[in-house]
Amino acid sequence: MILPDKYTPASDSLLGQGAQMLADRPTDESTVSETWVRFSARYPDAPFDRFLEAMSLLFMLGAVRFELGTLRWSTHEA
Repeated sequence: MILPDKYTPASDSLLGQGAQMLADRPTDESTVSETWVRFSARYPDAPFDRFLEAMSLLFMLGAVRFELGTLRWSTHEA
């Protein structure tokens, strides 16, 4: 599920996991592999395809971009 609903808690939705990835993002650039290691440590039962779906959602929302082999996180702080 992309969004939480009556049966899917926010922490299990793609939007919730993407938000968790944003909250846990490193201060410097990291590779996709390093980000997967952090994500799988936090969600040990989450399969790799779920990680890719959350990353794809963040990419579509413009929260992360891929440059020269590293992930660059965008935050629009006011």
